[in-house]
Amino acid sequence: MADIKSEIEDGVESAREAAEEGAETARKRFQKLGDQAQDRYKKVSDDVRKGAERASHHIRRGAERARETYDDVAESAQKSYERVRSEAGNLSREVSLYVRDNPAKALLIAAGAGFLLGLVVRGRGDRDDEE
Repeated sequence: MADIKSEIEDGVESAREAAEEGAETARKRFQKLGDQAQDRYKKVSDDVRKGAERASHHIRRGAERARETYDDVAESAQKSYERVRSEAGNLSREVSLYVRDNPAKALLIAAGAGFLLGLVVRGRGDRDDEE
């Protein structure tokens, strides 16, 4: 019986050692997997941060370009407005001077333009009635 007891104790001791080795192996594997997961997390975090920085840079650059384009268009529109306003003022002065210098011609031209405009409008009105 002492032999059996000794064999059982040896078997228990072997099983305990195997369990300890298995637990140690599992602990090492889990530690390695945890380290790999941490490394991957750090790499992904770095990649995301770098991508966000690049995107932010491109957005800022695009916003600056848009602001410059807006400023250029606004300036161009302002200049065009001033030029048209000036030309309209010049044309108005020229017409006023022509009418003062040539009142009879101006009256005949205005009457002729009114007559032609009346014909055009009247002609369109007749077509609308036919349809």
